[in-house]
Amino acid sequence: MSHASGLICRSCSKLWPPKEFMLRCPRCDVPLEVDYRQNEIRRYLKYGWPEPNGATLLEQWEKLLPLSQTDLVARCSLGETQTPLIRANQTGALMGVKDLRFKVELGPTLSLKDRGSSLCSLKALELGFEAICVASSGNNAGSVAAYAARAGLPAIVFVQRDAAPAKFAKMRAYGARVVRVDGDLSTAGRLCRQMEQRHGWMEGGGPNPYRITAKRLVAYEICAQMEGEIPDAVVFPCGGCAGIVAAYTGFKELMAMDIIPRMPKLIGVQLTACDPVTRAFEQGCSEVTAVVKQATISDALTNANPYWGTQALAAVRETGGLFISISDEEMGRMCRKLGCTEGLFLEPAGAAAVAGLHKALGENRIPGLQRVVCTVTGHGLNAAKAADRSQVVPELIPPEPAAVEAYLGL
Repeated sequence: MSHASGLICRSCSKLWPPKEFMLRCPRCDVPLEVDYRQNEIRRYLKYGWPEPNGATLLEQWEKLLPLSQTDLVARCSLGETQTPLIRANQTGALMGVKDLRFKVELGPTLSLKDRGSSLCSLKALELGFEAICVASSGNNAGSVAAYAARAGLPAIVFVQRDAAPAKFAKMRAYGARVVRVDGDLSTAGRLCRQMEQRHGWMEGGGPNPYRITAKRLVAYEICAQMEGEIPDAVVFPCGGCAGIVAAYTGFKELMAMDIIPRMPKLIGVQLTACDPVTRAFEQGCSEVTAVVKQATISDALTNANPYWGTQALAAVRETGGLFISISDEEMGRMCRKLGCTEGLFLEPAGAAAVAGLHKALGENRIPGLQRVVCTVTGHGLNAAKAADRSQVVPELIPPEPAAVEAYLGL
């Protein structure tokens, strides 16, 4: 049985029953979140963390998710499981971090988005929606389309005017209807919400409270995988900022239930090409103001007016963390370095958290970190040209040992 009691307003705490769905409180106009009976979750976790044992994410964490019809899990799952938490072999020592770990957030569609998409597709079926929509030009679009297809639902994807053409193939492969909007991602998001309201589709993107509640499990997993040790900091790449807000929600729940003694510092990393939350953080503002996006090698993190920006700003400040921005060069360099030294083939945005940590430590922005987790998101195949700038076909070598030795200089 699920320990969720419905959707609750983050401001006025009004509670809606599980059968009702909306994105924002009609009275306060702030995002909703899933409300849980924490005493019941505490009793459930008293006997230890639920073991993966080959279970899918929805199966392993069933009691900590708002599932009303568990028979739909198999229909909506693509085999997504608890993601690995691996120790850095070289990178931590080079940064002066005693214990650096990578939370490798790569699901069946090769990105971090599958946590939320799996639950959103299931809730769409539970609640009787006939289609799922999302505003995205990359990983979220592909993930929502894949899980919608798995659940037997149409997916409508809204992308901005300058979306990379290479991204369309992944969306179409999963059968999505792609709507290219004459405007930026914020414009595409606004149109997506208008169409969702007009046609009764489920919004499957960041504003969906079920996406956030599934993504919050990254905090539970980190604590379970570290066997009681709490990291000094957890670092996230931030575009729409749903990931860092979800992690904050998870850690805050765990602390409220006395399962962890303290919150880790949360560090958000943006690109200098589009960094509205970093600017608000550095200027001491309490709200995030939209910026004009500049050209960048990665549109995965370019959200000029992030939906969760203000909540992310508050979460980082509350935990004593920070927001920091990195350049394309810093991100791309770390992307290539992680491939060569850690065996992690990531798209540039996937390496942003590590690049941001490296910069923050180098500038002494957040000293004293000895145990850090960086979330690495997005497989290199999502942007292979950025990961391998040369794109050079290797020279053809005769099939003889001497030729190989001459070529390798042995």
